[in-house]
Amino acid sequence: MATAAACLRALSLVFLITSTAAFVTPTSSSRISATCETKTSTSLAGTIRFVGKASANVSGDAILFNDDDENDKSLSKFLSSDASNRILLGTDDTKLISSAGDAIYECYQGGVAWFGLTLIPIFVNRIERGTEGKVTTSIEEARTEIEGGGGLGGNALASAMKRSEFEGRTIVTWKEGESSYHIEGDLVLNLTIKLPRILPLPPGFNAIGSKIVERTCRERLKQNMIDTKNAYIEWAETPTTK
Repeated sequence: MATAAACLRALSLVFLITSTAAFVTPTSSSRISATCETKTSTSLAGTIRFVGKASANVSGDAILFNDDDENDKSLSKFLSSDASNRILLGTDDTKLISSAGDAIYECYQGGVAWFGLTLIPIFVNRIERGTEGKVTTSIEEARTEIEGGGGLGGNALASAMKRSEFEGRTIVTWKEGESSYHIEGDLVLNLTIKLPRILPLPPGFNAIGSKIVERTCRERLKQNMIDTKNAYIEWAETPTTK
């Protein structure tokens, strides 16, 4: 799930924005942020908790349901088959773990540079196709591999990231008519990291972070819908190998 990896990039941006806040005398606005933080973080002291939601859609002109050799080239065929796995998982670096029932893949995402460290998110994703016109990609497990050294703070952060928890899913639904098709995506993504005492959170960190993560989710999901459309067109226009 590429959006989950993007969440880590947003996290580094949030840290840069708010890292000096802990050393500034609180103003009325920062006290309001701190109050909002208490309400939105479910009182998890010393815990990063980012929540993101997004919806996006894309439409296109219908493609012939069958090619010259009568192979099914419909959108339903594409999204209901393994041909769409790459776009649903968001990475080419995958390994099939289980094909009994729902397909389960281990997915390596691109590394994220962060304060002298490289964070490599690895997600175990499940693809569910049990309902017609709907496919769900969900995070079953997540871990983060750490490369490099970032000093005392970086090492503490690396230790915290290894205990990070991702929860998320993307639901893709579609409708296909004689002249057009419509694809819609809905995303929910949560990131929780319990920090050591050496890395205290400045006021408003989770509230600001959730806004940035939500914006990132919207942008990435919108692009993912476009990529899904383009992947379908490419698949439909590629001759089927016998």
